Amino acid sequence: MKILIALDGHSYSAAIIGAAAGLAANTWADVTLLGVRPAGAAGGFAGTDHPLVNSLLAYKDDFLGRFADSDLPYARQQQIALQEHDGVWEIPATAPGSRKELKIRIRTGNPDKEILAEASQAESDLIVLGCSGADDCQWQGLLNLPEKVAKDASCSVMVIKEDRMPEKIICCLDQPSVSQASVEMINQVVTIYRADLEIIGLTGPKGLKEEVERQLAGILRYYTAQQINAWIRLVDMGALEEYMDRVSRDAMLALWMGKKSLLQKIFHRDLVGKLVTRSRSSVLILR
Repeated sequence: MKILIALDGHSYSAAIIGAAAGLAANTWADVTLLGVRPAGAAGGFAGTDHPLVNSLLAYKDDFLGRFADSDLPYARQQQIALQEHDGVWEIPATAPGSRKELKIRIRTGNPDKEILAEASQAESDLIVLGCSGADDCQWQGLLNLPEKVAKDASCSVMVIKEDRMPEKIICCLDQPSVSQASVEMINQVVTIYRADLEIIGLTGPKGLKEEVERQLAGILRYYTAQQINAWIRLVDMGALEEYMDRVSRDAMLALWMGKKSLLQKIFHRDLVGKLVTRSRSSVLILR
């Protein structure tokens, strides 16, 4: 698995390191810590004495500090030397003793475009980023950046709201077309937050389809076997948006928006972005 963690110098970025490290540990992931400096910034970096570089190095130390030495797949010690290639600055991940990659990269330009470009180039499976408070989801001073990233990314996106530890994850996995990778990702998120899990089953005019009922039962058995406190709630398809808006005040939302997802018809991309902004808790968009 490849995880891209987008970071700036604000407290909400520092607050996501624990969750990101937990996901990386549970999924044995290669990790990139990405910073973006504003478009028009001239020149390179005078060594490593630069506010953005210092922030990223501090985040890296915090990330590594979440692992016991016996469980650490990344090199704790490596040479810190910024290298530039095609306008992107990087502290490489290669170091003796590392089994997985942990690298720092700095891009210059429009932040949402650069985050999406990095995720595409690296073929990331998941983008993780924080944002400011529940009603003011900003990143690097830009109000709609997390919304744009969640809406336009081709991979999964996890937006973590500052100072919000969800006690419950509410997920709509769009049975039976949901991918196994998405089911397992929910397992990891529930585990790192030690949260309960509510699985949404979508009903229509004729109720719950038989194949969906079987799939829900199988998913519930899977989570129960993982010792997760999980249950199923049936929600009418036409009332899903209103329900999600209401429960987002207290619970983290997880929506599977893969190519075959029925939710693509209910939540078009603009609505997905707005859900990220107005949700009071964190949001996970699975693809």
